[in-house]
Amino acid sequence: MLKMKQGSMSPKTRMGITITILIFTQILLCIHATETDIFCLKSIKDSLEDPYNFLASWDFNNKTEGVICIFVGVNCWNPNENRVLGIDLSNMRLKGQFPRGLHNCTSLTALDLSSNSLWAPLPSDIHTLLPFAVSIDLSNNHFSGQIPPSLASCTYLNVLKLDGNMLSGGIPGQLAALPRIRTLSFDNNKLSGEVPNLAYGSVSVSYAKNRGLCGGPLEPCSFDGGGGLIIMDQSFKDGLFVGFASSFSFLLACIFFLSNSYWAKLLKWINHNKGVELVKYVCSIITGRKLGIEADQMPQLQEKGSQKIALLLERLTSTMKFEELNDATDGFSINNAIGFGKMGIMYKGKLANGWHLAIKKLTDSQQFGRRVLIEIRILGKLRHRNIVPLLGFCIENDERILVYPYFSNGRLSKWLHPLETEAMILTWPQRINIALGVARALSWLHHLCNLHVVHLNICSRSILLDKNFEPKLSNFGDAKFLNPNNHESLGMSFYIKDGKKDVYDFGNVIFELVTGKLYEELVESSCNNANLSPNPSSFYSAIDKFIIGEGFESEAFMLMKIACECVQPFPEQRPTMVQVYNKMSSLWEERHELCGDSNTCTRSESFSATDRDEFVEL
Repeated sequence: MLKMKQGSMSPKTRMGITITILIFTQILLCIHATETDIFCLKSIKDSLEDPYNFLASWDFNNKTEGVICIFVGVNCWNPNENRVLGIDLSNMRLKGQFPRGLHNCTSLTALDLSSNSLWAPLPSDIHTLLPFAVSIDLSNNHFSGQIPPSLASCTYLNVLKLDGNMLSGGIPGQLAALPRIRTLSFDNNKLSGEVPNLAYGSVSVSYAKNRGLCGGPLEPCSFDGGGGLIIMDQSFKDGLFVGFASSFSFLLACIFFLSNSYWAKLLKWINHNKGVELVKYVCSIITGRKLGIEADQMPQLQEKGSQKIALLLERLTSTMKFEELNDATDGFSINNAIGFGKMGIMYKGKLANGWHLAIKKLTDSQQFGRRVLIEIRILGKLRHRNIVPLLGFCIENDERILVYPYFSNGRLSKWLHPLETEAMILTWPQRINIALGVARALSWLHHLCNLHVVHLNICSRSILLDKNFEPKLSNFGDAKFLNPNNHESLGMSFYIKDGKKDVYDFGNVIFELVTGKLYEELVESSCNNANLSPNPSSFYSAIDKFIIGEGFESEAFMLMKIACECVQPFPEQRPTMVQVYNKMSSLWEERHELCGDSNTCTRSESFSATDRDEFVEL
């Protein structure tokens, strides 16, 4: 056998072999990514006791691509692809140890196992199980043993919550090296020893109810004659946060960006017995914790703040590095630009792991400060199958960037109004699915989500379509909050009394889906309003030519009838969005053959506050 001497291979040959291996490895990863994600979920279900059958929907007999994305607690990168982005199994009363099968979810960025009955020590190699984790919440369980120092190798980590367990030993000082960390919570454990310096910048760290901790902001550590640490057996004040000093100084810096008129309004607000809400709000900023304050209690800090105030909302989403986004867009090349607007330019980007992103680089963030903050507040907090999620943002030097998933089919408007050179046609089943999806999102925003959001900019340009034409609401910069229990506006400009403008705009979208024209355009082109009466013959000439002759005219009539109810001239005459959605669901509950997915048309999708697979609030 011919043997090659060591070192005889040329550098060019070695480089060629290396590149070939890397390419082959990447191909294998793409092929097996979804298979391993399914195996990941199987192993989780097998390793945990589920006495209340919360995981009953995890049925692996269905081999349809994307089926795991409708599992309770599973959030996918794309709802039609078996690629898990987040797992939320909180408050399910699950029992068992930390599921090691998580390492097979190769794209997992968020894990929430809080408020269960999980026990035993955390894996010492947890960093290999969750290498891309942005958020880990293991709070309120029965985990014991020491905090794994290897967590410091989870370099993407923004949030780590370990409070409410039985963890012992010291807090690893290595955690201070986490470059993106914003929240660390160790409350209510059995930790001991000297507290490392973890509070820097705007990081919020909490240590309450750990009797053995000392040093730093706590009681000074005592040492014996030999230099050994004496563990103090005394409690310290609940809610003491090491991040207080740095966060409070940051808050003071933000105050300088607020006008005197704001403080006049704020003092007036306090005089109206609103002091408790203000204290809760300030504490939530300092600590990064919820204290019972809702979005409709937020003072006008957002309205008048500079971009530095956006940093107060970092805990709502993930911080991303400018260098990563710059590489993903080839230096924000104009060749990757996919949209231009008043706020900035939208680019298509691709991360090293293959994820496609839509990256909005703001051109004048000061001018559009309120819009940016509202987007972060709403899209960073809410998760719904028909709402575009905000994945992260970047604030470095003068750069202000928002990051979203990329949806390959773009805006609905380009499908309804294609260029003459573009052959883009929506089928009737696709139009039904789009209308149902938008109605589903709006009824949830108005009536069920905790923020009670009114979009105020519903149009075909604000609706994105994924590769399967599932609609995603975007452009929340003009959104406001419903506040049904508030009798005075408190001088703020982001409250609204009802969502009837959204209802009107949704009616316009229906007209556009059926006819290609807005309601106002149809009225102007008609001699009178007779053509818009609920009569199929009146609408026949206005229906899109691609629908005529396909046997869908009667269904187009029913949809137009709903649209007419939505565009009534007086708001009180219009239905609510939940009424609209339920009516649309009942009209098409027997149309399984058109939807290709019974979940789209059945009454089972009428809203319930317990529909965990339908939405998530972070």
